[in-house]
Amino acid sequence: MRGNELEKAAEAANRRYKVEKKALILKVPTPIVYTNKGMIAKQSTVDFVGIISGGTFIAFDAKETLSKTSFPLKNIHQHQLTYLDYVDELGGIAFFLIHFKKLYKNQAFEVPVPLVKRYWYEEERASIPITEFKKEWLVTTTDYLTNK
Repeated sequence: MRGNELEKAAEAANRRYKVEKKALILKVPTPIVYTNKGMIAKQSTVDFVGIISGGTFIAFDAKETLSKTSFPLKNIHQHQLTYLDYVDELGGIAFFLIHFKKLYKNQAFEVPVPLVKRYWYEEERASIPITEFKKEWLVTTTDYLTNK
């Protein structure tokens, strides 16, 4: 799998969650606007949104990096962080699913929004060091809801 292997793994998990009636989580399509100059992709929200058993709203964005030492903040867009922050503040489940492709073949970190916010707004770095990612945040990419 290339480029978006994390999204593909999450979509496979989402299909299984639906069959098992554990959750209904859908991939958010990128909105397209047709102009006289052709198709233009518009700003969207995040990669996945839905509801888990019990009625809690869930939203997350899937990110991948080849780095072994840190996650580049340039991989996150302001509107994604803002959207997930709103979901978090309203009591939904919100996170970034971050896959360090060279370190963890079939695992990714469910990174809480507050950590990303701290590095986005307060730290003077262009990335989040791998040392900030806690082992308990690691989930299997094809079963990322194990702790929910």
